[in-house]
Amino acid sequence: EVFLARDLALGRPTALKLLPEGFDPELRQRLLREARTCARLQHPAVATFYDAGEAEGVAFIAMEYVEGRTLRERLRAGPLATADALGVAACLLEALAHAHAAGILHRDIKPENVMITAQRQAKLLDFGLAKELDEEQATLVTGLSMAATRTQMTGAGVLMGTPGYMSPEQLRGEALDGRSDLFALSAVLYETLSGRPAFPGRTLAQRMAAALGGPPPPLGAAVPGALARVILRGLATNPAERPASAASYLADLRAVEAGEAQPVLPDSLAVLDLDNLSGREDDGWIGSAMADSIATDLARVPGLRVMGREKVGQTRAALAAAGGAADPLAVGQTLGCRWVLGGGYQRLGPALRVTVRLTEVATGQVAAADKHDGTMDGIFAMQDRVSEGVLRHLQLQDSIPSGPAAPKLAAYECTARARRLWFSHGKGGFQQAGVLFQQALEQEPEHAPALAGLSALHALRFTFTTDPAELEAASDYARRAVAADGKLSEPHIWLGYVRMRQGRMDEAVEAEGTAMALDPRNHMAPYFAGCAHAFAGRPRPALPMFQRCLELEPLHGWGWLGLGWAHLQLGHEREALWSLGRAVEVERGQPRGPTAGVSGYLGEALRQLGRPAEARPHVLRGLEAVERTDHMYRDTFRAVCLCTLGRVALDEGDAGAAAAAFGQALAHLEGRPRALGGGHLAVQALAGRARARGDAGDLQAALDLFEGRGRFNFNEQWTCTDDATLDDLAAAAAAAGRQEQAADLAVRARSCVDTA
Repeated sequence: EVFLARDLALGRPTALKLLPEGFDPELRQRLLREARTCARLQHPAVATFYDAGEAEGVAFIAMEYVEGRTLRERLRAGPLATADALGVAACLLEALAHAHAAGILHRDIKPENVMITAQRQAKLLDFGLAKELDEEQATLVTGLSMAATRTQMTGAGVLMGTPGYMSPEQLRGEALDGRSDLFALSAVLYETLSGRPAFPGRTLAQRMAAALGGPPPPLGAAVPGALARVILRGLATNPAERPASAASYLADLRAVEAGEAQPVLPDSLAVLDLDNLSGREDDGWIGSAMADSIATDLARVPGLRVMGREKVGQTRAALAAAGGAADPLAVGQTLGCRWVLGGGYQRLGPALRVTVRLTEVATGQVAAADKHDGTMDGIFAMQDRVSEGVLRHLQLQDSIPSGPAAPKLAAYECTARARRLWFSHGKGGFQQAGVLFQQALEQEPEHAPALAGLSALHALRFTFTTDPAELEAASDYARRAVAADGKLSEPHIWLGYVRMRQGRMDEAVEAEGTAMALDPRNHMAPYFAGCAHAFAGRPRPALPMFQRCLELEPLHGWGWLGLGWAHLQLGHEREALWSLGRAVEVERGQPRGPTAGVSGYLGEALRQLGRPAEARPHVLRGLEAVERTDHMYRDTFRAVCLCTLGRVALDEGDAGAAAAAFGQALAHLEGRPRALGGGHLAVQALAGRARARGDAGDLQAALDLFEGRGRFNFNEQWTCTDDATLDDLAAAAAAAGRQEQAADLAVRARSCVDTA
């Protein structure tokens, strides 16, 4: 049963599928488990999977809500024109190429599961019956050879799929590979062109018998013979006689119907680091530098979405670490983009040769291969030629919108080397990158990328040192970068971060808004805008900023934490716990990710909601996780967890345990007075210990420290805000019998947050 619903956590419409009561419990769990595998799919022709699980005994699968009408509804008006039918088929084949590369079979392709969103534009829905390919048999070689999966019959005659579209091997419960999905797609395409089903029958048994009995009747004179032969080949009873993959099927369609088997999908491109074919390690910077510059140029072109360079690098590294293919095509298939640009370079003294290949991801066909010879002094002209060649082949425009003047080669090289170190996350890379950025400025004092890099470096140093001088340096570099290149978004992101840390929240939001306008695909700008709103006590405008961040980067752990906390402040209990739970999942899947110990925040949320017994194990897991790392917020997160443990103990009436936890937090912070937000945590620990021990001295020390703001850092962080600290002071004052003071502190706490 499918309903139009609203995702309350992320504020978006959702197609919510509920599995009917009485559904086989074992099969239900299997469907939910397999549905979750679809979280890997991110493609413009695939309805995005959101979530699957059970709530109050109801099993559900939540998917992207896609507006339009199903192909089944459209077919009631008759068959589609050949060009429209082939456009739809091309969309579905691109979707299947991506899904199969991710190791997922759809298993239920039929007109009801194809949504027509515009002319020649479609999305494949309902991966609820999808099946993960058997890893032992998986041979993912650029998506051309697909692995097998077994058992389509589950339990007492439960059939997984829809007869009339299911392949013969699927009906027989045999091993499946990607060619089974191609059979179903061929049956859909047959019906789309002819207006009649390929395997008709009034009963389920008749449709099954038709599919097992051989090819369907000829398509008729309205369908060109060459096209009909391609479709009938896809409907071959023997899988070996069908196209080997979605890519080869799409290539076959284009070969017989030139220009018509083209999907109407947004152009998206991944630019990979060029491979160093010389083998000289000292030349390694050239490939990443050229890729950065080409991606930056192409990102200025309207109508072309360029994948984030950091995400492209992470995907390639993840594929290599998993032992799979990390070639350009595999990276493009994993990212779900339509095009991928890769290649290599050779340097011999001053001479430089660059070879690039623009590959269509869906078919694996090289759309263009260009060779450029020149010198290192002419590297910028070579980059321009590469970018213009890409645009020419994509038929977007003839030239790149103007950018800043080409930098000096030495400044360019230093910046490129610095960025490689920055993104490698290696030990000492942070400091070495700073040296190289400075060397770039010695060559060219207003080199915008180097200025932006130093702005980011000093801004992040502040998280370690909490030295205001670092913020001033970051601000200065950011403003210089903006003056040098007003179209670069990165300096605005870090200028906004600086203003947030300086308590100038409205200016921070304005700077991040500028960054979002310059680069709408960068998830960090809406994240920092959300933080600025949240730390200013404005959770309601923070909410859409965190939602936008997560729309752009679903695995951003900080984004989930911010979203959860905004929901908590707005009284959205279920949404808060769900979002914080996702933050924990993201951290668990990325041991070296952006957060460490975020379970502690989930524990604090549960405690605030009156569930201390449930809170404790989450806080302990958070404490254990943060103590295993050298995370930049390790000192802050550890103190957060200890203070939360103390509050949990107070809520459970264990004053001794509470005093011990708060005492540990104070001892920890005394040795780390510059920990970000440590002042708030020290006040909270003193207030908590005052409650646990009935110590008026601790309460007065807490009040004095909060009002004086001495010794410790009082920057905002989650739970390290005036409202949270005032709440703890109010509770301590009430426990000491100072009711008037407690009421005053509570009023001050409420005034810090605007939930209207």
